[in-house]
Amino acid sequence: MRYHFEDFPAGRTHDLGRERLTADDITGYARRFDPMPFHLSEETARHSPFGGLVASGWHTGAVVMGRFVRTLLADSACQGSYGMDEVRFMQPVRPGDELAARAEVEAAEPHHKRPGIGVVSFLVTAANQDGAQVYRMRTRLLFARRTAATATGSARAEQGAT
Repeated sequence: MRYHFEDFPAGRTHDLGRERLTADDITGYARRFDPMPFHLSEETARHSPFGGLVASGWHTGAVVMGRFVRTLLADSACQGSYGMDEVRFMQPVRPGDELAARAEVEAAEPHHKRPGIGVVSFLVTAANQDGAQVYRMRTRLLFARRTAATATGSARAEQGAT
């Protein structure tokens, strides 16, 4: 595995790459998961407050999460997540928009009960091709520590010393 807890110091930023959404991507996702009219049809969407077809916020989040997993988490010692602390859909995503995603480590701390695990807090964002922020998520993930044996031994020694 490429990434462990120790590979995520606070302040480090990871480029998650880019992905372009097409009208077919938007309507396909909407038909399956979020069938609001302004996600399903350009004609209907013209009469909506958006004035045209827009991606579901959940679609945007799924695209960004896919980039996060494929670029960083799939090749890591990730042990799961505490969930999302914040999700924001900041601007509509339209057909042809290219999303550039990144993940910034906001904090990284050893787990308070499990010495072989660390908790990493990420701010995951995406901007469109014009640099406008379209998505933001804060999440906390659990990662195995590369030095788990040392961490476990240290924790036992500290417990015995108190």
